[in-house]
Amino acid sequence: MSTSKIIKSFKETLVDNCSIKEDCDSYGNVSAWIKLESKDSMSSVANIVKSFKGRCIVATAYKNSDDSHTIVYHFDIDGTIFNVEMNTNDNMFFSITPTIPSANWAEREIREMYGVEPMGHPDTDRLFLDYSIAKGVLNEYIPLSKLQRGVSETDIMWKKVKKDIDNG
Repeated sequence: MSTSKIIKSFKETLVDNCSIKEDCDSYGNVSAWIKLESKDSMSSVANIVKSFKGRCIVATAYKNSDDSHTIVYHFDIDGTIFNVEMNTNDNMFFSITPTIPSANWAEREIREMYGVEPMGHPDTDRLFLDYSIAKGVLNEYIPLSKLQRGVSETDIMWKKVKKDIDNG
């Protein structure tokens, strides 16, 4: 199946509601990054993926500095990876699991770890965490990417490191 045919379908269906960037690595593996202007477009994406017999590999999420969340679905359609990014400001998004069952665990994990609710998801059970642990527990921690850059919400840790260095 032609990747260009799939991308054409995304462009025709989503019209001006997204940006699409194609990429090819040094091995010739083609992938695409699709950034949605509105999370409401995800149902159209799910229908396109289903029409090409694609599957959801995984979905990733992270909390932004303004307390919104970004969710990225990673789809495989005939060996090509399509990464679809959307933002949510209200901690909700519409589940694509009813259309693409392979999104089930990924959406449940996002609910459990980040407290972002997949509206209309058919399964409310938790995957990993005990019910005594609050939904969205990962929102309480500093992301590894921030730690690696030496950035955090406070500089308490860095003050302690400096103090220990100064005191030899």
